[in-house]
Amino acid sequence: MAESVVLDAMIKRDDFAITSTAPSSGEPIKTLSIETLSSSGMLVPLLRKPDFQRETNHWSPAQVVSFLESFLDNELIPSIILWRSTQFVFVIDGGHRLSALRAWIDDDYGDGPNSIGYYSNEINNAQKRIANKARALVELKIGKYSLLRDALIKPENHPEQRVVRARNMATRSLSLQWVEGDADKAETSFFKINTQGTPLDDAEETLLRNRNRSIAIAARSIIRAATGHKYWSKFLDDNRTKIEASAKKLHSLFFNPEINQPIKTLDLPLGGTRSPIQSLDMLMNLISLTNAEQGTIRRPLSEFPEDPDGSETVKVLETCSRVAARLTGTGPGSLGLHPAVYFYTERGRHLPDLLLGFLLLCRNKLQSNDPAFFRKFTENREKIENFLIENKAIITQALQIVRSKNRVEKVSDLFNYLIQSYAEGKNPTDNEIIAVIAPNSVSKILSITQGADGERFSDDAKSAIFIRQALKNAMKCPICHGYLDPAKSGSYDHVVRVQDGGKGGDSNGQITHPYCNTAMKN
Repeated sequence: MAESVVLDAMIKRDDFAITSTAPSSGEPIKTLSIETLSSSGMLVPLLRKPDFQRETNHWSPAQVVSFLESFLDNELIPSIILWRSTQFVFVIDGGHRLSALRAWIDDDYGDGPNSIGYYSNEINNAQKRIANKARALVELKIGKYSLLRDALIKPENHPEQRVVRARNMATRSLSLQWVEGDADKAETSFFKINTQGTPLDDAEETLLRNRNRSIAIAARSIIRAATGHKYWSKFLDDNRTKIEASAKKLHSLFFNPEINQPIKTLDLPLGGTRSPIQSLDMLMNLISLTNAEQGTIRRPLSEFPEDPDGSETVKVLETCSRVAARLTGTGPGSLGLHPAVYFYTERGRHLPDLLLGFLLLCRNKLQSNDPAFFRKFTENREKIENFLIENKAIITQALQIVRSKNRVEKVSDLFNYLIQSYAEGKNPTDNEIIAVIAPNSVSKILSITQGADGERFSDDAKSAIFIRQALKNAMKCPICHGYLDPAKSGSYDHVVRVQDGGKGGDSNGQITHPYCNTAMKN
């Protein structure tokens, strides 16, 4: 997926359903000039996006530049569609267009003053990098907004194309259309418009239509670590505090540190990229899975209640945290799974199905009150991890054959099969693993070896080389001999237990998995 510029801070969000009738007095404006969109413009304080609308982050730097060039060269631009409540003017269609103009005016492509305040000064490196890329491309192809303003005043100091564009900018305006009616009419118009042209994808439309349910609020709180627009701002104070604390913890657990390609560290995030575009669907599935009843795979969206005060969202996040704490973290039950071993391909690509599948298995064992499972896993962990590392390519290819809606369950079956097989003294084979994931598909699995595309190493090849060599020298737990991820799940353990006279000097210490320290050793 192309890297996208984060423009979400350019237009604020609000709930347009609070006031259900639009004002009838006054003739609405028909056009919008660029000066109206400056920070000093009178319309900007009134301008809002519906709070359920997807984030304004679907344009690449090239698309931002292309739109600005179209605006400055007097090319055709579709009308902006607005709806007016008694308090605000809501953008029904055209949010990216208006945001791109505001970003150019304020020189804020996701890393400027508006964005810093919007995201509570927590802007990740990927967002900063893409913002700088967009800024550099705009300056190369067009120039800063301030530069074009100067070209109006001192045309003799600028090239002819810039002067022409500056004059077009001064006289150009965007055509406006207005939705008439109440908030329900405005929402219906939004969905009609946004399922045509460049439509919402299935995950986005699902989230927006279920925006008041606890699952959607929880997913949105996690993806931005409780920064950006606070969809829970109207909840009770105590619930708001709990939601933000849980969201920040889960965000850190799944998305820290940031991932870069090619991979040059084994300190990888469990959940892969933190991009809202790519990760919201995974989070919705993760929450649905961890909050499901025993005997089911996922909890249907319809069973997540609408949440007027935040209490249901708090419950959803707490349940998700309890299950996730078995995978990573420093809690006593944490298995401290190493992401590179369990949740990434041999070429360093994150596979959400691997993460969700292991979560499903843990959830099932917790619900069935089967603590022996975790001990059984730990006793055979070294063999399981060696098998995963050696057969990751086969596992990945087998999963590609399986229908997407069944992959999580198949991954759960895979991990369970490996654990049970090694516990029984068996050594699983390649064919057996393929049969577990995709029955009757052994002949369909393609060759593991993939030919190089050229003389230079691709990012995937570089990542594969690094992971292969780094795992050879990675830390292992001295108790179970499985791989350690000390940045997330290291536990300091007395080699000689305190109750046996062991002291706290460094010579009597070792780093282990939290579960190995608390459950296996004791």
